[in-house]
Amino acid sequence: MTNLNILKLNNLFSYFFIFLFTYFNFIWVIMDPLLGNYQHIHIINIFNVKTYLSIDGLNFFFIYLTSLLILLCLLFNINNKYNLIEKYKHNLLIFSIGILLLIVFMTMDFLFFYISFELILIPFFIYIGISGYKNRRIHASYLFFFYTLFGSFFLLVSILFLFLQIGNYSYEILWNTEFLENRNYLLWFSLFIAFAVKIPTFPFYIWLPEAHVEAPTTGSVLLAGLLLKLGSYGILRFLLPIFIELNYYFSNLVNSISIISIFFASYSTIRQIDIKKIIAYSSIAHMNMCILGLYSFNDIALVGSIFLMIGHGVVASGLFFVIGILYNRFNTKLLFYYNGIIYYMPLLSFFFFFYILGNISLPSTSNFIGELLIIKGIIYNNYKISIFIIIINILFCTIYSMWLYNKITFLLPKFYWIIVMDLNYTEFLILSIILFYVLFFGFFPNYVLCILDTSVLYYYFYIIA
Repeated sequence: MTNLNILKLNNLFSYFFIFLFTYFNFIWVIMDPLLGNYQHIHIINIFNVKTYLSIDGLNFFFIYLTSLLILLCLLFNINNKYNLIEKYKHNLLIFSIGILLLIVFMTMDFLFFYISFELILIPFFIYIGISGYKNRRIHASYLFFFYTLFGSFFLLVSILFLFLQIGNYSYEILWNTEFLENRNYLLWFSLFIAFAVKIPTFPFYIWLPEAHVEAPTTGSVLLAGLLLKLGSYGILRFLLPIFIELNYYFSNLVNSISIISIFFASYSTIRQIDIKKIIAYSSIAHMNMCILGLYSFNDIALVGSIFLMIGHGVVASGLFFVIGILYNRFNTKLLFYYNGIIYYMPLLSFFFFFYILGNISLPSTSNFIGELLIIKGIIYNNYKISIFIIIINILFCTIYSMWLYNKITFLLPKFYWIIVMDLNYTEFLILSIILFYVLFFGFFPNYVLCILDTSVLYYYFYIIA
């Protein structure tokens, strides 16, 4: 393959996701906020096997976030110090992950969900293995692979059981199927473990910090912004609508696991010296707060959980892009070596400040809306322990986020003998786009909430009633 063909393929990947991103913006404009069910259905026929890809209020913003972050990752790779062939390999893996993620979020078939859900492991395993920063990248890639493969085993068992029970994988049939009581318990546990590994919850969290530390910048962006949402999305699509009574029965167990995960992640974040690990443990705390909202069985908290997933995907991606830019300049992720970045890179410090504010859920940022709705729903249900843990988490998050920003940005610089360039045009564009969505979701949440609220009521409250 000639260099010209490789260059054309690299451009083709970007053009494809530019088209998808434009298309999903158009879909956002024409979506009916009063219709909670599927609004756009596409029929796909592969080897005479017909499946349906659909868009509704529940999955649309996950799809939108996927197209946005994949496009930004492809743009970010333009500045990487790789040769043309290496860039092609990276872009091909990112493109593959993006396509599989779109199938996961859009499919209406449990079998296609499982296949895409598991196939994502392969390109991401390769991506960490060939692009990691240190020699531990092989260890991190295998840790990621085997932990998620462990969860995949339980998901496969559930798939086989469902097929033997009803002979179909359609979501709508699954939602209207009743299972025998003893089998219900086993099936619920099997699905919960499969999704808990992806979130991740305690004690399945070990793979995430290692994968973040060893993954390249774009790998961390995809991991925090998209892959962590697969577990919570699986709970939304399967556990909550299929096992209505069992979700109530096991809610105390799930909330206890989430509380332990939040407390442990918040405490562990303060002790880290690697910048990526700080954001990784922070992501664990935020995602488990989403699980608390999902299992509050309150429409306000449920909408807030989905909103927080989207908001966290944007904020965490911005933070990892900032860390990646710093690593490209100084070749280290250890916090000890950073001071006084504002003297070298004032533009980067400006964007970093807003992402830190988003991470601590300051009002007018995207995370604030999600956390506010979750807290309101939990207060309405009078879950006192959950309220206390969320307040502690917010306090810890403020402490380590502002400490991280102060340590990196201010004080006297340690790299006083190095002259570095501030943001180039591509980096400035990427960080500006992410900042736009952090503020847009914070100032104008109704553009999202009006669509989410209708779908949540339709799937989880109107049908139950």
